[in-house]
Amino acid sequence: MKTIIQLAPIKGITDRTFRSAFVRHFGGLDSALAPFLIKSDSESKFKSLSPEMNPGLRTVPQILTKSPDEFIALAAKLQSYGCDEVNWNLGCPFAMVVKRGEGAAMLQYPEMIESFLEKVSPAISIELSIKMRVGMHSPDEILKLIPVINKFPVKEIIIHPRTGEQMYDGEIYPNAFSAALKLSSHPVVYNGDIKTADDFSSLYESFPEVKRWMIGRGLLVNPFLAMEIKNLKSEDEAGKIIRLKQFVDYLCEAYVNDLQSSSHVLDKMKGVWSYLSQYFNDGRKLEKRIRKTGSLNHYRDEVKRSFEIYMI
Repeated sequence: MKTIIQLAPIKGITDRTFRSAFVRHFGGLDSALAPFLIKSDSESKFKSLSPEMNPGLRTVPQILTKSPDEFIALAAKLQSYGCDEVNWNLGCPFAMVVKRGEGAAMLQYPEMIESFLEKVSPAISIELSIKMRVGMHSPDEILKLIPVINKFPVKEIIIHPRTGEQMYDGEIYPNAFSAALKLSSHPVVYNGDIKTADDFSSLYESFPEVKRWMIGRGLLVNPFLAMEIKNLKSEDEAGKIIRLKQFVDYLCEAYVNDLQSSSHVLDKMKGVWSYLSQYFNDGRKLEKRIRKTGSLNHYRDEVKRSFEIYMI
């Protein structure tokens, strides 16, 4: 079975415009999980998750809620736009989300998750997947969660081997992931800390039974990473620099067409560069220069000037 690589959801970055530009310029991705939706999001945001608006990359929408009735209604809306799968977010660690008792906060309460799935599972007619962490406070929490999830028809479980308390820093818990992998009757996807092809190889050796892998920040820093993991043919370093330039130029103009305000476009591109700058040796200086740009023309000039240096 081939290795499946999925793009992780990064709020504010991996939107429809970004995903479309990414697959136009880079290979290796099999699918993407979109940043989460909530009840108050606009109709246009739900529609943007339809297959027809995401050509070239299968995109699965994600819902953040602790209300089964809300989840059922939002899943039905997404299905009306042609989606055939929806993901439940049980991993978001942001303080505002946790305070509402959603995302990773629910991992403390297996009985709430069971009650949620008991109501949702028979009420939706599209596939359900779950993205979660190994716990909110302790990695041992997952040992009580997986047997609960096993009771329901779930397409796959995406597991980030950190707790919600850790956010995105600190040690990972491979033993907790391994235990979940052994307990789960559903396919398990590994997500987290895959920054290089060597990272992937090491994890693959540890978990050879895992065939699906989700990568977020690693791909934002190095868009060639999925290609490198799959040993797909790519350009030499000079060719990669040219392709990166083509990508950021295309993405910027795509945002110009999609967004009403040039300041919003500039904010979007600065967000992308907060990751992509790390691809370059002088990444911190590059990101600082781009962060200081105050207009789109200033931004374009800085990007052009920087790439002219890298292309020498």
